[in-house]
Amino acid sequence: MTEGVQVRVRVRLEFKISPIKRVVGRHLLTLNLKNAGKRILKNMVVRLHSLDSIFSVVGFGCFVYALMPSAEESVDFRVFGSSEAQVYFSVRGYASGDQYFSMESPIMEIPIKDAAEHDMLT
Repeated sequence: MTEGVQVRVRVRLEFKISPIKRVVGRHLLTLNLKNAGKRILKNMVVRLHSLDSIFSVVGFGCFVYALMPSAEESVDFRVFGSSEAQVYFSVRGYASGDQYFSMESPIMEIPIKDAAEHDMLT
């Protein structure tokens, strides 16, 4: 009988969010990911989570095929809400080809007051 071996893979990702912008009838929250490590990151699923019930995300997440060391990638999330929301991002994928990793960003506050005002006008 073989015992399973658990390996913890460390990756370094930097997270930066841009203010919500309105584009053709929807509101987009843009997340910029930067690979601050030395490993190639592949097949990443990026999800946006909210701690507030007044904020919602359309869809299940975004897919990033590959992120080379020092490279950046921007992903957009379609969102709805009002006031301010506390959100965080989760990222799951593979480092250096076959080593699975999973991580979460710190909790971030985003203002979405303008987005709600635009919803009432449309």
